[in-house]
Amino acid sequence: MNSKNKFYFAISGVVLVVVFWIWWVSTNPASEQALVKFLSVQQLFSEEQAERIRLGGLVADESIKLDENNYMSCNFDLQEGEAILPVHFVGVRPDLFKNGAEVIVEGIYMNGVFEADILQTKCASKYEGDLRDADSYNLEEVSI
Repeated sequence: MNSKNKFYFAISGVVLVVVFWIWWVSTNPASEQALVKFLSVQQLFSEEQAERIRLGGLVADESIKLDENNYMSCNFDLQEGEAILPVHFVGVRPDLFKNGAEVIVEGIYMNGVFEADILQTKCASKYEGDLRDADSYNLEEVSI
């Protein structure tokens, strides 16, 4: 076998391994949390879900209630438009978790309550500039 054929054989082998690996990872996730559907609250109410899902929305005003016996546990309402969903979460809450915060929760919907085991907050808009409007940049505040 000459060196040119060896090169093509090696490249074909690498491509075959990569294609097999992509197929394997796609069909056999390492855990149940690897592939999670992202739904809206309206979709959750209209479809019967018995599997793990991810939802996004706002924490409804004055809805956060901490458990007096377990400060790691809290209940709050997730609001998306007019739809409101009660959420129960046990775990460490992010620093930016507050009324009106934009959150993403992940867990299972059971008996009218979303049992979340992952709670994430989006960064506050004060950290983001309006990237569409170049006139909103205040370059004089930047110190060199």
